[in-house]
Amino acid sequence: MVDIVKSIKDPIHGYIGLTSLELQLIDTLPLQRLRRIKQLPGSEYVYPGAMNTRFEHSLGVMHLAGLMGNKLSTNEDTIILLRIAGLLHDIGHGPFSHSFEPILNTFLRVSHEEMGAILIENTVVSDILGRNGIDTNDVTDLILGRYKRKSLSRVINSSIDADKMDYIVRDSYHTGAGYSVDIRRIAMNAMDIDGDLAINARALEAIESLLMARLLSFRTIYYHKTSRAVQLMLERAMALVVREMDLNLNDILENPDFYLNLDDYTMWEILRKNEKSKDIMKKLMRRHILKVAGEWYGRSLSPKQVDRLRGIISDISGVPEDYIVIDSPKIKFIKSTDLPLLWRDGELINPLDASPVLSKLKDLLPSMIRIYTWPKYRSKLKDILRNKNVGDFL
Repeated sequence: MVDIVKSIKDPIHGYIGLTSLELQLIDTLPLQRLRRIKQLPGSEYVYPGAMNTRFEHSLGVMHLAGLMGNKLSTNEDTIILLRIAGLLHDIGHGPFSHSFEPILNTFLRVSHEEMGAILIENTVVSDILGRNGIDTNDVTDLILGRYKRKSLSRVINSSIDADKMDYIVRDSYHTGAGYSVDIRRIAMNAMDIDGDLAINARALEAIESLLMARLLSFRTIYYHKTSRAVQLMLERAMALVVREMDLNLNDILENPDFYLNLDDYTMWEILRKNEKSKDIMKKLMRRHILKVAGEWYGRSLSPKQVDRLRGIISDISGVPEDYIVIDSPKIKFIKSTDLPLLWRDGELINPLDASPVLSKLKDLLPSMIRIYTWPKYRSKLKDILRNKNVGDFL
């Protein structure tokens, strides 16, 4: 039995129990930094209550990973390992969460999960884990989805994992979207079948609710047109100054504090004071944000197609290319190969075969193309884009 020494009241899960080891980790800079990184940057411009942070989300993932772990193993060390991986899974996020991901990918050649592994291995976190007999490689392998026991790896990294279960419900709560999902039912019906994660079929309706809520959240929360406008402005502002920040992976390996000192607060000040980015930040401070001039759903574009489309629209409209922002995100929704199988009447079945809802959802790709511009050019672009398809330009 995991030894709980303290409890924290959480609006989603109620009281979350913490062990002495977890408290030690929580009180480190890598974890405390997550208090200063919003889960949903940009969403507060639409939903004023969307001020939740990566810190509280990490506690929730830890809690759900422990619930699933209790169903997958009777080994206390295994359950502790899962909880620790859930707690630490997001410590690699940069300022403004996913808005910093392009910088991580382009300049440091890592994902936020890989950056998390670097911080786990090169900060006080590693010392704390080592003193408590936990191999940092086991923790990072869980976070990166490559742990030796597949059922445990999928608790942290899969289409139905503790991460997604927590953020779908938590983000719905803080935005007021109101999507209801019985995530505890899913967690409590986790099973280990031949070393892989399966879910008892009695939780099928809860799984359907989770994935439907996730699909709806793409439109109403994560890719809401105004939220995305703010995110795109932040991304542009950071891209203008990133070379001056001298981000270097080798330097971070030698001195992780450089990266750990970057959060929403410090980055906002960097952007607000820099001559290249300060105009964008002034606009954000006054809620003078990009506006949608046209949008299409069900398709996305490659970077080359985005550049080409921007040039064509600029030539036709006379609006400078710098004032045209095209958003065409590659959205990952359901990977049919990444869904856990269902256990029903003594056999494993594909959830897509068991559920007409899921079989339909997998084909509903929430891809989109949006054309943004500043308010003064919006009418001109809307006139050009009205009643047109993207294929009319490319």
